[in-house]
Amino acid sequence: MGTEGTQLTDDQRGVYAEDPRSGTERPLLSWIQQFAPYGVITLDQRFRVQTWNHWMEIHSALRFEEVVGKDLFTLFPDLHERKLFSHFERALSGQATVLSTALHRYLLPLPSPFREAGLEHMLQTARIAPLFSDTNVCGIVVFIEDVTQRECQATALARQHRRDELLSWALTHLLQQQEPHRVVRPLFFKIAEYLDFDTFFLYLRDPESGILSLNAAGGVPIELEKDFAHCPFVSLMPEESREMVLLDSVQSRLEPEYALLRKARISAVAALPLLANDRNLGVLCFATWSRQFISPDESDLLITIGQCLATRIDRENTHRQLVKAQEQLTGHAQDLEAKVQERTARLQETISQLETFSYTLAHDLKAPVRGITGYCTILREDFSAKIPAGANHLIQKLAQTSGRMEALVQDLLAFSKVSQQEVILSPVDPEPIIQDLFSMCAPALQHNLSIRRPLHPMRAHRTLLQHVLSNLIDNALKYVEPNSAPNVMIYSQLMPHSSPSTRSRPLLFSSIVSARPDDPATQVGSPQPHVRLWVVDQGVGIPPEIQERIFGIFERGVSSNLYEGTGMGLAIVARAMQRMGGTCGVESEPGKGSRFWIELPAA
Repeated sequence: MGTEGTQLTDDQRGVYAEDPRSGTERPLLSWIQQFAPYGVITLDQRFRVQTWNHWMEIHSALRFEEVVGKDLFTLFPDLHERKLFSHFERALSGQATVLSTALHRYLLPLPSPFREAGLEHMLQTARIAPLFSDTNVCGIVVFIEDVTQRECQATALARQHRRDELLSWALTHLLQQQEPHRVVRPLFFKIAEYLDFDTFFLYLRDPESGILSLNAAGGVPIELEKDFAHCPFVSLMPEESREMVLLDSVQSRLEPEYALLRKARISAVAALPLLANDRNLGVLCFATWSRQFISPDESDLLITIGQCLATRIDRENTHRQLVKAQEQLTGHAQDLEAKVQERTARLQETISQLETFSYTLAHDLKAPVRGITGYCTILREDFSAKIPAGANHLIQKLAQTSGRMEALVQDLLAFSKVSQQEVILSPVDPEPIIQDLFSMCAPALQHNLSIRRPLHPMRAHRTLLQHVLSNLIDNALKYVEPNSAPNVMIYSQLMPHSSPSTRSRPLLFSSIVSARPDDPATQVGSPQPHVRLWVVDQGVGIPPEIQERIFGIFERGVSSNLYEGTGMGLAIVARAMQRMGGTCGVESEPGKGSRFWIELPAA
């Protein structure tokens, strides 16, 4: 095979016949004949077979002896039918031709080596070229390459690529939608078109009732839409099925449950239960009218999309239930808030009425009690000589009782005023108030009263703070051992934040603190420093079991036989501190005195 002495172009260059006795060419020709991985055929100018290598014998099942000297077009008549004769004529005119798989699939109808690919004939690329002797065309050489495996792999890769694109597109649409069932129709139309299905059905189960109903469908004849409103596929699937069910050759099935499918001319069905978190959410079905079978490859894609759809629907159902629960919870909270506001309003109205009643009652009792006291005084001063001694004793007892009643009325009035007074907090220095209270004490006691400075200013209502300190100082001077002098010291300390009151029970008639909204003490933010003011005495002390209740109305810490009092003083203290938004408490041991404290925001 040489090219010497030729002046041909690349398109005209073919294969040259050489003397088979040439020493350099004989091994090559032998290899082509016996071992070449492609087919080689040579034809004379009348298209008769001259050589037929071993590859051609294997793939055509025709031995060289059976074909030599025979017309190629007689051996393979479809070459004329497929209009391939012209390519051989071109070779005789000195031009080479390449036949691709994309245009012609194959040159010679040889059986496919990969029947599982569904191909009847081998896919080939072929080169038909002139065979030269010196510069003259003496025949035709044909090279045939088997590309079936390569083309099948390329087709499979292309199909997988299209499938991956479709799957990516479908999953993206499902994941982006808040309500995925709304995109099912356009989504499944595209999937059905890709997989060559004619119709689809999506049945979803109601999360509350569990009823299965048609959510979306495509390709269903109008006259049959009502018939498919209830899922006919459930009866065709095994009970509690978790796998896809393929129903082939439906038209040949005569069971009653297939009647509707036969009526709709459906020939094959793929039915997939939609499962997520062990919940059966519905059924997804694809059907065809033109095919009797559905391949497993098609079902794999449907299973993947079905699983994603089930997950998104389950999330949507969960989100709906969560939203519904939140709405119900919000509704219950609003109803509860309305009831609380209503009851709070009624309670405040009741409290206001009780406070008004207590003030009115105390005010109305004030004059009669004073009258009794005055009449007792008149009887003792003007008629003592005419009244028997026993009667004078009774008059004295009556005067003492009326005096205690008058003190109680005065304390009730003070408590009512504290409860009803408008409270506006402002910076207050407690030392001038304490000095004024000290000055009103008996001169003999004033040297027993002391202040440890400095006293820190606090945000308070001046009048209420005066009520508080007056009652605490009076108690400290009153409750001492008989024949013992009182000793009272007052000091203050800064606290990093407010402290809870030691009074565990709420006060009777307690109402909302009415401090101003713009008061810094009421603003939400970082903890505000507070001032704790201590009133320390060396009196009789208070037993631990009654320390929590002594701030209540009519509660007393020691026996009323030894110490006079109405049991209202500490109640006034607690009520005033509550109105100012502060707290109060006590630390005490019997026989070791008491340490009362009040706490308000620092000024």
